[in-house]
Amino acid sequence: MDHANLNAECLRFLRYDDTRYDEISKEHHGSLKWLWTHPQYLGWSASTTSSLLYIEGKPGSGKSTLAKYFKENLVETEPDGSPRTVAHYFYTFRGTQLEPTHVNMLRSLLCSILEQDESTFFHFQREFRNFRGSNLSQWPYDSLKRVLFSFAVHPAAKPLYLIIDAMDESEEDDRRGIIQLLCRLCAKENPCNIKVFLASRPLAELQYRIEDSHHVIRMQDVNKDDICRFADDFLDKDLKLKGKMLRETRNYIAENAEGVFVWVALIKNELLRYAESGYRGSEILRQLKTLPRELEALYERIFSRLENGHFRDTQDGILLFRFIFFALRPLTVEELRDALAVPDAHNPCYEDFEQGKIDAIGWRIEHCGGGFLEIKGRHA
Repeated sequence: MDHANLNAECLRFLRYDDTRYDEISKEHHGSLKWLWTHPQYLGWSASTTSSLLYIEGKPGSGKSTLAKYFKENLVETEPDGSPRTVAHYFYTFRGTQLEPTHVNMLRSLLCSILEQDESTFFHFQREFRNFRGSNLSQWPYDSLKRVLFSFAVHPAAKPLYLIIDAMDESEEDDRRGIIQLLCRLCAKENPCNIKVFLASRPLAELQYRIEDSHHVIRMQDVNKDDICRFADDFLDKDLKLKGKMLRETRNYIAENAEGVFVWVALIKNELLRYAESGYRGSEILRQLKTLPRELEALYERIFSRLENGHFRDTQDGILLFRFIFFALRPLTVEELRDALAVPDAHNPCYEDFEQGKIDAIGWRIEHCGGGFLEIKGRHA
């Protein structure tokens, strides 16, 4: 079999489950341009040896948004403009069963590398020939790890960038081994230039292994200005706050958000409830100061309100969350409309399935979801 056919067959075995990367990350108001001038980024980017940049942040702090932004703007912002190979992976336990697995991550990165640069096939050749001669239907996990590490020993023709997001959502089995592999890839003594951009919630395995030779950006230290812009936007346009009251409310939110955009988004919904009930600006600020400052406690408050709301709303909300949490893939609006239309012990009033379908299902999902459920793409 000639080289081209071997390369094509190798790619076939590397195919992986898509991560729907672009669907999950959401742009917030504000700019992420600070990344290109951050000292830790500049040190990582300018290094002539392999290096790792660790983006650490709490849940909802914008790590995935930053990873997506970096991926989409890397080519235009890197100073030399030379050709490079960029491969990315997004771990998630909200997708298919394979998406949080390390084997899927390795297959994704290696497949992307080989598709972009066929000259890298020599990294795969030895392991692939051994694999083809076996009776296995899937490339062995340890073999994939050896192929990736080979890039540290034998440099590729183009610089290699690996963008790995949400390491904290990866399976725990061998997570430590994968982190060790990435750190070995970025060891200064390797005769290559591999850049790893790694985003994650705080993980003991990562914090233990990120040495002085690596670079760290903590989201809570850098995104306060973005949060201020986000808060200013809804405080002005939606809550109609002005002048001193707007500044005081925005400053309180910025000081207590600790870099967590999700907390700010939920606070926005809570404050809108007060504004829609006729509260004055000073009363809104007073109520803001009574809201939980921890994300988990805020979740509990909202879920408690859902639980104690109208019986029909509570039942529909429970049903929606069950379908969304336990589905193997994200569900469409139409599928959720059908789920709510199925007669059950709490919903026996409809004569047939079609009669039970809700026309304004988008509004129903948002109302019964308490701000936790988001419709992406379009409203039904």
